[in-house]
Amino acid sequence: MTIAHFFKLALLPLAISQAFAAQADQSSTTSQESPSLVSRFMNEDNPFRINFDLGDHPSYFQVYGLVDIGLTHINHSLPENYELANNFYPYSGAKKTDRTTSRTNWVNGGWQGSRLGFKGEVAKLQAWDHDFKFIYQLEAGFNTLDMKLHDAAQTLADNSGTNANSSVSANSSMNGELFTRQAWAGIDGGSLGKLTYGTQYNPFFEITVTYDPNGKADSFSPLGESGTVGGGGGVSENSRMKNSLKYANTYELESHDKINYAVINQFGNSAGTSHGNGYTTQLGYESSAFGVQLAYDRFFDSVKSGIAGAGNPLANDTIAVSLYNTQAVLLTGKWLPTKDLKIIGGVEWYQLQPSSSRSIDYHSIYDQTVFGGVANSALKPGYKQDNHVYYLGANFDFAQRMPALAGLTTSIGYYLTKADAIDGPTVSTNSQGKIDTWTAMLDYKLNKRFDTYLAYTTNHFSGDKYPSASNYTNVTSYGAGLRMKF
Repeated sequence: MTIAHFFKLALLPLAISQAFAAQADQSSTTSQESPSLVSRFMNEDNPFRINFDLGDHPSYFQVYGLVDIGLTHINHSLPENYELANNFYPYSGAKKTDRTTSRTNWVNGGWQGSRLGFKGEVAKLQAWDHDFKFIYQLEAGFNTLDMKLHDAAQTLADNSGTNANSSVSANSSMNGELFTRQAWAGIDGGSLGKLTYGTQYNPFFEITVTYDPNGKADSFSPLGESGTVGGGGGVSENSRMKNSLKYANTYELESHDKINYAVINQFGNSAGTSHGNGYTTQLGYESSAFGVQLAYDRFFDSVKSGIAGAGNPLANDTIAVSLYNTQAVLLTGKWLPTKDLKIIGGVEWYQLQPSSSRSIDYHSIYDQTVFGGVANSALKPGYKQDNHVYYLGANFDFAQRMPALAGLTTSIGYYLTKADAIDGPTVSTNSQGKIDTWTAMLDYKLNKRFDTYLAYTTNHFSGDKYPSASNYTNVTSYGAGLRMKF
């Protein structure tokens, strides 16, 4: 597989777009009164939205989604696993095993994980001389290549026991449930704010969507690849907060600048509903030229799933579960010195601590059997580990200076991830490590529906956590993909 193949793939959406445009033009000449389905799909902002009245209440129901398929090459990896949202993980590193090799394959979610969702509202609900709206959103994540729901827990079970190192595996907040991405409902009170309940994004996750120089790319940015640093404040499963109540509001100043704030609480601990309890608070400021977001995150008895009993046949088709208390701080900023240039950066600190409960019975979780039937604290009393993430990058929009290149944008970012040694009565130096990551992306927006991208990332691993005798020092990946939004 050569680089030329990736450029050919990147040009494929252009041909598709021209075919759709030709069909739309043909349809418009035959029927000026009602646009065709193809024309609506290509030109309307929300082609699958239905507006209607529910009694005296204006309402809508909308089907939406995203499909992302890419062709990716990685120099060191186990076989891809299509149960995951992104099928290769260059940021997670690669151990030297017989099955680890250079690979080129189709992947789901090169930029964003594919999804299908439903959302809507019922408006003009009067109370206390104020208008409210009932709002809701349900969203499922799936792999376009095999049409299976994202199920990270299954990848861990597939690699436990004597099946260790069978394929790429990871823990995640998406573990086979139907609406695992989002499932919430609530009330929008306009200037009074929104109050919602259900499975919702951790504000850490929402902030990094906007404040990642490389768009939180699932396969090419640490913030997209890893829920641990890209939304969970130290534990990936906390990227989405189940059984959670959230209040959020935005206040617009006379200058049209905005102040936003939010607080969300996850109720737990209930096996099968939510795992651990915790809260996140957020405060931010946004203007046309500047933005800053600050968030604090605190969790107790957080569940982190993993591979069970490598080499032990009794652990086959099971997963391991460990417990943490965590706290984290995220500070991000962006600056637009010109209309075509955006500078973005951020700092994150999170600390892993012993869980409040030394052990909790979890005989099964995410429809997987827990090896041993118990989740234990991952750290002994008196121990803790500090972790740091720093990143800085830029986006450039070519259309501002070169109108002929309208739709073309590029981005580049540097990310430094640093794990300190586990500290306590003794110091565990083999837990200390560092990852230096460079990522670059080129995106071309063809129309409202389609865009195509080229991406590159390289990750350098150092420190006792990644000994060169058993881990590859550099893991590099590049690819091209097609993304469709509707």
